[in-house]
Amino acid sequence: MERRSFIKGTFALATIGLLNPVLFRHGLSAAEEAVEMPFAELLNDYLSGKKAEDGSSIMTLNIPEAPENGAVVPVEVTINHPMSADNYISNITVLTTKNKANKAISFDLTPASGIAYLYVNVKMGQTQDVVILAKTNKGKIFKASQNVRVALGGCG
Repeated sequence: MERRSFIKGTFALATIGLLNPVLFRHGLSAAEEAVEMPFAELLNDYLSGKKAEDGSSIMTLNIPEAPENGAVVPVEVTINHPMSADNYISNITVLTTKNKANKAISFDLTPASGIAYLYVNVKMGQTQDVVILAKTNKGKIFKASQNVRVALGGCG
């Protein structure tokens, strides 16, 4: 009977440890660490050998050219593309060209989203391009970008 109690106790402690990272000081948490990767490498990884089409005709970018604060640069993207079950935007990714962590966000969509839209605040350390990539469920990739002038000192 002792062996069974020991196994139950060990299982209970392991479960508590996984559910409470602060108590046991391990690295599991909801927030992921930003991965530092050069822009060109990130872009090549996203494209996977495909060529991106010019998306400036279907993407509306609402990004300030010279934001007041580089720590919170609002990036709003609306993509004028069908969102039907057989033809829709499945992913929107926002990249920056000169940050340490160039991937700002990658957001997956479904036809149930109704519209391909994304609003996010991006932290920018210096003047650079913000690149928006949109992938369809059929593998077609659209690309649009805008230069953003960040004041000296950037996001601090």
